[in-house]
Amino acid sequence: MFKFLLSLFLLMPSVGLADGIVGKPDSHSPIGVMGDHTHKKGELMFSYRYMRMEMSDLQDASHDISRKDAVSSTGSYKFMNTPIKMHTNMHMFGGMYGINNRLTGMVMFPFINKKMQVRQRAGDKKRFTVSTRGLGDVKLTGLYTLKKNINSSWLLNFGISIPTGETNAKDVMVMMNGSHTHSTLGYGMQLGSGTYDPILKIGYRKKWNKISLGWQTSGIWRLYQNSDNYHIGDEYKGTLYSAFVLNDWISFSGRVDGKWVRKISGAHAHHSNMLMSPVFSKDQGHRKVNISGGINFIIPRGELKGQRLALEYNNPIYQYYDGLQMKSDKTVTLGWQYAFTFKDLF
Repeated sequence: MFKFLLSLFLLMPSVGLADGIVGKPDSHSPIGVMGDHTHKKGELMFSYRYMRMEMSDLQDASHDISRKDAVSSTGSYKFMNTPIKMHTNMHMFGGMYGINNRLTGMVMFPFINKKMQVRQRAGDKKRFTVSTRGLGDVKLTGLYTLKKNINSSWLLNFGISIPTGETNAKDVMVMMNGSHTHSTLGYGMQLGSGTYDPILKIGYRKKWNKISLGWQTSGIWRLYQNSDNYHIGDEYKGTLYSAFVLNDWISFSGRVDGKWVRKISGAHAHHSNMLMSPVFSKDQGHRKVNISGGINFIIPRGELKGQRLALEYNNPIYQYYDGLQMKSDKTVTLGWQYAFTFKDLF
């Protein structure tokens, strides 16, 4: 991944089509915030984000639950197996184009790799791993500047999530009797929603000499069931962030964000045993609050002028789950951005 990011960083200036567009290090929001700015007419921006998300341990509502309790035949849950830990690696490729000075189009292509380790009721040594990978749901959006002056701006982001991600991903599951079966994985291991989902965001940014402040709220709505007879819950987010500019090259950012995901409606047509694991449960809703710290770089001059690199570390400070689920541990996001204009075309 780092070799790929370095290749992008070094390759774009050598293309020779245009000079990079330079701004302040904090002229873009922290790398974990998407759809935060527009471009002038004819400007293009390519971006790449690598996100690593990790989960472990179990929680029901606000209570920690041991794996032993989750699979106990005399306990409250009586699951046949339970997840131990899970990680998701996402490679997000993006493009933005300034249609005019107020409207920018944006497209995002996520490639996702999920892996989960599972413990059986028979004991901690009875473990197996399942995984899935592929294209997630592509997002096509427009960003419209509602109001802008020298130091502040209001931005509307609207669009649709296109169901390109798999909703019936399968892998080999190990049964209690030791047999192996190729089965549909749980909801959290699927790659997409299976439905066309409207997206709406609104955001505000204010800039001073060395400090900037902004916020963004967003929603994505799942309005109907997919072809597998369920739809995942609506999702609402809000974030507040600030940045401090150290010099022409570097800024530091801090961010607080909240997320509310509603429960799944319906039931997956290919899930035959709901007691297999909590990852098969429809109780996938949750509320989370996270705190993040980040650093943003931009090269203001020279052959690499306009190249941006950013890093953000995100950690949960509050989690509430609608049913037994794995807890979030941390998320790390590393990103690259490069904006330019085709001078011979515009």
